[in-house]
Amino acid sequence: MEVIRPLKLGTLSLPDSESRLMCRTILLDMLGEATISVEDGDLSGVTGLVWKHKNLSLATVYMPRTSLRLTAHGVGTPDIVILRAADGPLLVHHRKQSFEMAPRDVILIPSDTMSEIVLPEGGRLDCAHLPHAAITLARESLAQILLQPFSAECLPLQLLTNYAGYLLRQDHQDKEHASMMVAHFYSLLPVLAQYVAKGTPSAVLQGRLEAIKAMIEENLADGSFSIADVAHAEGITPRAIQKLFSRAGTTFSRYVLERRLVLAKNLILADHAATPISQIVYSVGFNDLSYFNRTFRSRYGVRPTDLRRMSAQIP
Repeated sequence: MEVIRPLKLGTLSLPDSESRLMCRTILLDMLGEATISVEDGDLSGVTGLVWKHKNLSLATVYMPRTSLRLTAHGVGTPDIVILRAADGPLLVHHRKQSFEMAPRDVILIPSDTMSEIVLPEGGRLDCAHLPHAAITLARESLAQILLQPFSAECLPLQLLTNYAGYLLRQDHQDKEHASMMVAHFYSLLPVLAQYVAKGTPSAVLQGRLEAIKAMIEENLADGSFSIADVAHAEGITPRAIQKLFSRAGTTFSRYVLERRLVLAKNLILADHAATPISQIVYSVGFNDLSYFNRTFRSRYGVRPTDLRRMSAQIP
């Protein structure tokens, strides 16, 4: 029975010259002849995994944790390469366009012409090569998602990368099983295109952020409510949530604090004296009265007790 096995390449003791040769060999079929520039000049210790099928090639290359620049000259045919940096950001320059991706975000690029790939922090680079003969039926879908950065939280993308990871991790697959997995991989490309058609990634992310904000509003009174609770409810990672708030110019904890301070201020103004301020503080999720007093005064320039006194004087 014909089988396909992932190839394990390199060792931690591989010298610089052999590491460069190995990287160039892995990348040759995917991106064409490539040159590699390393910030400290040494590429020693590269290791990698390669899996090859006639319709799909996969590679994971573990490079030094230092700034790296790959200049690939293209394969000369209208193939497509999917790129992802796992340990740091990824910068791609292609046909006078530049793209910057966060760790584990993905981009699809044509591999027929020159591209420059930069890993400012080095580390792991994942690649998938889609030969032009295999993408004929999917070409219309692919046209919608080429040179389109995708967030690591995109579900169709997660399915794609899970398939690729499965093929690289298995000791071997028989040819029939491998072909079936490759077919499933390609069947997800129209799904990814549909994800774009339904709304731009930014619109999808904004919708997710608004849903999280609504959850925060429902749980402001719970002093134990945390980003882990949101991650569990939404089925995403805390890091993904932090990225959503970062795009909005804030952080999860800062946003929750701001909403609790606003709610406390409104309750103090609405209830001149009936409810002790300490009770209001705990009712909006603060667990530390002195911390509340400090942050409240820092935010509004007045102590909570003074705000209540001034509001009581207003007819």
